[in-house]
Amino acid sequence: MTNEGDLKVLAQFESEVEASIVKGMLSANGIEAGVLGDNTASTLLRGSDKGMWRVVVKPEDFDDAEQLLNTPIEEDDDEE
Repeated sequence: MTNEGDLKVLAQFESEVEASIVKGMLSANGIEAGVLGDNTASTLLRGSDKGMWRVVVKPEDFDDAEQLLNTPIEEDDDEE
């Protein structure tokens, strides 16, 4: 991935797990993504034990990544 200054924040999460799931979904769809964050600074600043985790992508991938992130998951009606 490129350096942090060349990236755009796609979404923010309070959980590293949530951010990692989104990163995995993007990667599975051919979009390189990264997760940036640290719960130490957030704990000191906000007084909580949750950090702020950001999913970042290259600027040229931002629109496609945003569209994927905002696409509703379709449920399979064939399941019984």
